[in-house]
Amino acid sequence: MHLRKSTLFISIGSLAISFLWSIFFSTLTLVRVSDILFLFTLFFLVIGCFLWVCSSGLFDFFQYSWKKTFRKTKEDYPILSDIGRTSYRFWLEPAFILFCLSLIFLGLSYL
Repeated sequence: MHLRKSTLFISIGSLAISFLWSIFFSTLTLVRVSDILFLFTLFFLVIGCFLWVCSSGLFDFFQYSWKKTFRKTKEDYPILSDIGRTSYRFWLEPAFILFCLSLIFLGLSYL
């Protein structure tokens, strides 16, 4: 799997922010860092999964029926499956990396 520079930058930035957050707002423990990383993971995962579902074409018929019912102008808008076709990977790749880091820190906390 080819990772983009932005994916690595987001993952390293989130890791640094979670360490800084843990230092400034509580004690620095591996469990606390794992929890904060998981919160970052949830943010990227929710947006990525929503874009993935939209790009799969699930809402295309719903969008078509609303356009057909409430058509006032002849403008053609792009369908939802074309909008998020490649952008969901931008959100899911950092989510996967952050989730793995969260599990690693959680596992290290029990050693």
